[in-house]
Amino acid sequence: MTRPINHDRAEKIYRTIKKYPGRKPGFIARLLGLNRSEVTRSLPTLEEKGLYLSEDDKGGLWLFRKKQL
Repeated sequence: MTRPINHDRAEKIYRTIKKYPGRKPGFIARLLGLNRSEVTRSLPTLEEKGLYLSEDDKGGLWLFRKKQL
């Protein structure tokens, strides 16, 4: 059984990635007092909210907004 989506946590993760672009999930997790796995499990929720995430060669996270047509 999957865990329910925590939208508040996803929003906090989004704001933190936006503030610290290119940082790894472990860094984001430490800032928020979460486990790294909680951050990585929340990433699909951000995409569902209309955000694209990109991970660079070093594991850093970057946000991109979907373009409106």
